[in-house]
Amino acid sequence: MEATNNSALSTYPCSDKLFTLISNDPTLTSENRFECLELLQESLDLKELLTNFASMVANFVRPFNVRFQSANGLFSLNNRKKYNFSNTFNLPLSSKSPRIGSITYQSDDALTADENRVLIELHQLLIPNLRHALKFSELSAMVFKDHLTNIGNRAYYDESLQRAIEQSSRGHQSLSLMVFDIDDFKIINDNFGHLKGDQVLQHFAAILTKIVRTSDMVFRLGGDEFTLILQPGDQQSVDKINERLLTEIANTLFLSNLNFSASAGVAHWQMGEDANALFAIADRNLYSVKRNSSSS
Repeated sequence: MEATNNSALSTYPCSDKLFTLISNDPTLTSENRFECLELLQESLDLKELLTNFASMVANFVRPFNVRFQSANGLFSLNNRKKYNFSNTFNLPLSSKSPRIGSITYQSDDALTADENRVLIELHQLLIPNLRHALKFSELSAMVFKDHLTNIGNRAYYDESLQRAIEQSSRGHQSLSLMVFDIDDFKIINDNFGHLKGDQVLQHFAAILTKIVRTSDMVFRLGGDEFTLILQPGDQQSVDKINERLLTEIANTLFLSNLNFSASAGVAHWQMGEDANALFAIADRNLYSVKRNSSSS
């Protein structure tokens, strides 16, 4: 689950009417509850749902560093500040229902009784929508996962790169694409068999997953072709990936015993470029690297 930064909350549109509290009565009105439900039902995307919820909490109670932990992963506002107080609630609130996760609020001041009551009411509105979002996330993972390597597949890559470009266009954020091709993969299959070849793919995918940041994404497009979306991404971040990659390959006995290597092509996104153009540049650079290495 990707982290969401605090700027996403500050730009969230919210009406004064929705987020008005009566100071001597912290419980939600019927109108508040209805409008909150409308807000929470806007999307089944887990990250968007939790971002909307965190925005509601910030307006109804006060801003917190919010973390949600479940089997699907961790959602966090990505605030690295250390806080004096931390309050965790198990969801759902009743022991009669199965636990779907826990939500933690970190802040400099302890929760008051009134704030605690408002949070519990907000949780009651969140839980049904959270259940749907978690189920949708599980189904999406099945659709978008490469079942050999457990990383994103081609369909997920296409969707993610398009979304990354849209985000970079709006936020003027840097973005880089790395395309990898395993050197002499056919020889590995021919000499050692396809089972060994599958194990090579699995080890390489595990290394790529290990060396990226939490904001980056890893995909297998098919065969022995892999991609990384680095966001933010520039030549410095690409160089760090290459450095970590060489180190991890050397430290992975299974791969080093096969004299394993992989080539990479890189493209840095420019304003106005679409996903196909960006991939074409990275792919062209990949084969330029492979030609140069084979001729040397």
